Order: sequence, then structure tokens, then C-alpha cells
Amino acid sequence: VLTAWCALLPIAHAGTLSTAVIGMFPKDIGQFAYADMRQARTQSWFPQLKQQMMPARFRQFEQLLASAGIDPNAQVDEVAWALVPVVGSGDTAVPTSEQIIGVALGSFRPEVVQLYFQQQKLPVVKVSNLTLYAFSTATGPSDLFFTFIDSNTAAFGQRKEVEKLIAVRNGETESLLKNEQLSPLVLQAN
Repeated sequence: VLTAWCALLPIAHAGTLSTAVIGMFPKDIGQFAYADMRQARTQSWFPQLKQQMMPARFRQFEQLLASAGIDPNAQVDEVAWALVPVVGSGDTAVPTSEQIIGVALGSFRPEVVQLYFQQQKLPVVKVSNLTLYAFSTATGPSDLFFTFIDSNTAAFGQRKEVEKLIAVRNGETESLLKNEQLSPLVLQAN
């Protein structure tokens, strides 16, 4: 079952996500969400909504950025994330779990994070021309990573999913915009 929902907050001028960013996501996602963090932070109910709606993986991403010297509350303006169904082995096509892939837009200083990871001797992985930073000391395909696409765009999620996002950006695989079922829903909600 494919679903699309956007956390476009009930504000008169809620933000929309660039189709260029939507097009960074892999075609095979199952759910998609977006939050305009700049607008949301101005609302008194935002902390409660954030606690309820943001995936735990995004909170881990925020904590890691904070430890590396980046203030997510000041530097992250927008967040989009998708859940990717994982189908277990066996006869059924029913998803047994989900993985996450996300994109955070804002103003980042990748060189500060790179220096932090070097000083702490934390694992990094090179994929194409990008550096993937591990959330922990593990570096497997299901472990969490993040990377900076540029100084305004960071991607995060399980390594396998981040690698898919990089492949989409490099034109090696199809994007969410080619998903005939979900793309129209995402674009309409946006």
C-alpha cells in the first residue's frame, strides 16, 4: 500500500518542497512526508507535533549533527523523508519492516562535520564523490548514515537507501517522479 502525506502545517503560507528535491528520492518508496521547519518552529504546538510526527531516525540525525557542531534547530529549514518497505524472504510480498531515507535543507558547514569525524576517528564511507558519515561505529548496509550533497542539502538514512538516493542524483536509477502511483499524490499534496 502506497501512501503520501505532507506535514504541510496549517499555516496561511506553508512551504512547498522543490520538485528537484522530490526527484532525489528513489522510485521504490512507500510513504513520503515533508515539513517546513522554518514555519513550524514559529508555532506553539510545534514541539508536540515534532515529537509525534518526526521519525525517531530523524531525531538521531539531529543529535548527531548537534554533536558535530551543527544546530539543527537553527540550520535545518526543511525536511523531507520517505519510508521504504522491506519485503522479507518467503512467499509473501507483504513488507516486514521499513527503512528511512531523508533530505534536510538548510545552511550547513560540511567541513565542520568532516573535521569532527576525523578528530573522533568515526567511520566514513566514500560513495561516488560523496562522503557518508556513520551514525555509529557500524558501517553495514542497514546502518544509519548521512552525507552532504552540498552546503544546503544533507541526506540521511540507512546506507543502502542513501546509496540509492546518490544513484538517483547520478542518473543511474529512476526517481520518485517516475513512480506512477505515488508521484501524482506527492505532487498534489505538495
